[in-house]
Amino acid sequence: MKFSNMKMISEKVTIFLIAPNVSEQMGGEAIKALQIFQYLKQIHPQTIQITHERNGTEVRERLKLTDVLFVKDDWLAIFLWKSIVLQWFLDIWFAQKAIAIAEDYVSKNQLDPSQVILHYTEPNSPVIPRIVSPNFYNVFGPINGNIYYPKIFRKNENVKAKFRRILHMPFQKINSLFFRGVAQADLIFIAGGERTKKSMLVAGVPPEKMIDSLDCGIKDEILDRPRIEHQGENFKFIHFGRLVFHKCTFLIIESLVKTKNKILLDIVGKGPELERCQVLAKKLGVEDRVNFLGWYTTHGELLDSLKNYRGFVFPSIEDANGIVVQEAMGLGLPTICLDWGGPQLLVEHGITGYLIEPKNQEYIIACIAKYLDELAVNGDLAEKMSIASRKKAQNWRWSNVINQWTCYYSKLVM
Repeated sequence: MKFSNMKMISEKVTIFLIAPNVSEQMGGEAIKALQIFQYLKQIHPQTIQITHERNGTEVRERLKLTDVLFVKDDWLAIFLWKSIVLQWFLDIWFAQKAIAIAEDYVSKNQLDPSQVILHYTEPNSPVIPRIVSPNFYNVFGPINGNIYYPKIFRKNENVKAKFRRILHMPFQKINSLFFRGVAQADLIFIAGGERTKKSMLVAGVPPEKMIDSLDCGIKDEILDRPRIEHQGENFKFIHFGRLVFHKCTFLIIESLVKTKNKILLDIVGKGPELERCQVLAKKLGVEDRVNFLGWYTTHGELLDSLKNYRGFVFPSIEDANGIVVQEAMGLGLPTICLDWGGPQLLVEHGITGYLIEPKNQEYIIACIAKYLDELAVNGDLAEKMSIASRKKAQNWRWSNVINQWTCYYSKLVM
């Protein structure tokens, strides 16, 4: 869906952002919802956040946010939470409560319902059953997800992930018949590219309601940092994130055996795969080339450290977006990723980094080794990729993303 002659949103419009979690301490989706509120609030002061009361202490006392309304638990919410089978309906319960709070606010403050937008920023799953308010404009997204392991890794899927993959499209058929809220929305921001559009079409969403969007923006202060410059040789690379299987850290360690140069790898993070990776490095005889650094005390310290590296390696097989890829590119680090999931929508092969088709593990390992060597010895190549990465990432500023969204909002309330 494209609008011509876009304009900024009127001051008469009130926007309610709806997300179960808005927090710096409850994972990536909660952080994203928080940043959306903070940046939209700067651009459009008539923005109100609705979230769950469990965020209340942090929102009020630590973050000191204003214009935040809270959904409180009731007996039904507690019942749904305790029921493993019915937990799926918690999102519908939360949406109903949030809509009621918005309606009450509009009524008490005598606002014009035709100038009210409800934007459900979370959850971002394409298969979650959704409802809409009949009284206001309804916006969903960014919708992302439906990322499943490539075929070569399907043997590593747990039972839950396997059933999610198998039942994805059947669930969307059910949504198209019984939970038509997403199809009744006025706008839907789509962040997962064609894979998510296909899912939404099965759920009954008209193509004209779908708008391509980023899943997540980057804070302006990250892109305002000096770009990392490259010259000469640099054999140091970094991988960071929680050490879980789907990040495939083990593939990077295995690739070190095949590099022509003595590539050094720093791994920042902890998780259930840490011990496996440590054992693997020792078994392969590359333990002197792999440093396990744990977590940095602050995110700022991690960002400060990136200037020491030639590139960022992230062969994830289940990341719907990849904020770490966005940040690395924004600072000027060439990236090596798989041609899969979110990173394939961010990285331009041969321009900002490298994408590796997940054909088989041996192929992936060989390609990682090849690209590590190329970047390590070729400072001019790394510098070109760094410049291209920073240029592309400039479009990912939260301020740019939110400005684009408000242009679409403005067309709803004309």
